[in-house]
Amino acid sequence: MGIDALLGFAPALVARSRWQRVSNETRQRMGTISQCTPDLLLETNLEGVITFASERAIHVLGYDSFALLGQSIRDLAEGPVPILDGPPPDGQTMITWNTRWHHASGTGTYLTTVLTSMGSREHPRGLRGVVRDQQDRVETERALRESEERFRAALNTARNGIMLVANDGHVLLSNDALRRLLGRTELEMSALTVADVVPGRYVDQFAALMASRMWSDAVPRQYELQLQAANGTPLDVEITLSPVREDGRDTGTLIEVHDLTESRRTSETIRRMADYDRLTGLPNRDLFDRHVQRALIDARYQGRSVAVLMLDLDRFKLINDTLGHTSGDRLLRTVAERLTSHVPPQHVMARFGGDEFLVLAPDLGGRAAAEGIARRVLAAFREPFEHDGHQMKLSVSIGVAVVGGEQADADLLIRIADAAMHQAKDQGRDGYVIGSESASDPARLRLELEGDLRAAVEHDQLEVYYQPQLDTETGVVLGVEALLRWRHPLRGLVSPAEFVPLLEETGLIIGVGETVLRWSTDGGQPVRVAVNVSPRQLLVPNFGAVVRGILEETGLPPHALELELTETAAILDLESVLGVLGELQALGVTTAIDDFGVGESWLVRLRDFPVHTLKVDRYFVSGITEPGNALAIVEAVIALGHALGLLVIAEGVETEAQLVALRAANCDMVQGFYYAPALESGDCVRYIEERSAA
Repeated sequence: MGIDALLGFAPALVARSRWQRVSNETRQRMGTISQCTPDLLLETNLEGVITFASERAIHVLGYDSFALLGQSIRDLAEGPVPILDGPPPDGQTMITWNTRWHHASGTGTYLTTVLTSMGSREHPRGLRGVVRDQQDRVETERALRESEERFRAALNTARNGIMLVANDGHVLLSNDALRRLLGRTELEMSALTVADVVPGRYVDQFAALMASRMWSDAVPRQYELQLQAANGTPLDVEITLSPVREDGRDTGTLIEVHDLTESRRTSETIRRMADYDRLTGLPNRDLFDRHVQRALIDARYQGRSVAVLMLDLDRFKLINDTLGHTSGDRLLRTVAERLTSHVPPQHVMARFGGDEFLVLAPDLGGRAAAEGIARRVLAAFREPFEHDGHQMKLSVSIGVAVVGGEQADADLLIRIADAAMHQAKDQGRDGYVIGSESASDPARLRLELEGDLRAAVEHDQLEVYYQPQLDTETGVVLGVEALLRWRHPLRGLVSPAEFVPLLEETGLIIGVGETVLRWSTDGGQPVRVAVNVSPRQLLVPNFGAVVRGILEETGLPPHALELELTETAAILDLESVLGVLGELQALGVTTAIDDFGVGESWLVRLRDFPVHTLKVDRYFVSGITEPGNALAIVEAVIALGHALGLLVIAEGVETEAQLVALRAANCDMVQGFYYAPALESGDCVRYIEERSAA
């Protein structure tokens, strides 16, 4: 062959050599890939005969890869083979084929195969596939399903309701007991949030409780609140919250729900036995006294009056002796029903004993309103009573005691009403008498006290004392509260409960409040000073400028001053109050909510007002070591305050047991007689120095 012919073949030889080299490289790469992949790679011709199998065949099917060559895929796998036994796919479409394959050991193995055709649709050459062992995944999924089924079974055998709630409030899981309690299906529960099962007034509290549990394991786990059934029925429950953590992160809250219906029914029965008269079903004296004390507190903040009426049936002893005690008891029940139907529902009826009844009329405008209640009661006896088949005419004598918010108690009011009732009997029965004209008449004493108070303001007889506020854990004094005191020339120190409401009602509080603020900021106290601010002061024009001027005058740093607002401020004009608080915040002065929970509710204002401190009222602190709900309320207030990022101070701490309970509830600071009463400025400074040196 000549040189020209060789030159003619050269390009073809070069191309063939290059193709062989590329083909070898491709085979090497495919071999490497087939060795590294855990799956079986195979190819077949158009009859399904295996023409290539990767080395993983031994691990997937138990056959050596060479042993598979020449075998039909139809003999190794069950069922028709896609692509070969069906319509050809469109182009190079991949088809997933799940079936059982015959293992070399004689067992069946569930495998997933991804198949694609080789060649074109018009000229197919066979199949190429990846066979994957899914047994581990199947076993894992089965184990997970069984584990989940066991978990659900355990949840559904629990007597209490259980739900898993995500951090965003969505219900992730619930058990049968909870769904029965709420009257909802599993599908319904999976679409709900906390806001759908908690009544609106409890949503903020519930969110605060969840947040507090995520922040601290020291927060108590059990709380009482309400849930709402699908039909809208409120349900009293006790919940136990436990944070759910994954990889150190809080991912939700597991909530156990205990239905309190039966326990509440039992408690209600016991409570009624303790607080209600067995004969008439009306409140007894103890419960009546508590209602009176509550009404007096409200009257003090609202500037209203409270009236207590003492009712005595005229000549009932004669009826009782004539008809017998059994008949007399039935008549007393009839009288109680008549009175209840004629007394406004917001009033409280009680049986005092024998044939005597009490009526508490709260939130009155004054004496005239009390007289209206007395006349209404008299009118209730104008119609005869049907009793034992007879019509019986009864009359009643009424004594009325009327007071405002000044210092008083149920015993004093009842004594006044009792004396007035006897006076009504002396005047001929079937009538009423208001109060007493004696020197001990509360109304008369109040007028005298108001005159003396005006003189005290004029002659600077008011003083400022300071009560230390201490860290609950360390006992270190962190601040003091400035408290106004009045040293009467004859009566000595007068309780603030007596004269502060008078200052409010007379308007004297504005001038006195500014004086107290100036005294307190210039009192030389080495710690933060908290000063009570009257709601009236917040409405004084340029109050923020007044505070700024006093701070500049006394040299007290703004951050060392905290102004305490009573809950009465919550009912003032929101825009005006927010404007004043905004000025104070800009100055650097902090604000606190005093007497939280005993007046108008701050819950609707906490979101709007720039407050820094929440003060738990002594009314709740005094009962935290006794049976009842006081401790739960205090714990909820503390949790709410912490959830909102507020400092929480408990007032009126008088015993070590109260301190221990507050410490366990994670309260930040305390003040009260357990550590120190309100002290004069010099004594307070020495007390702080002694505590610091201890």
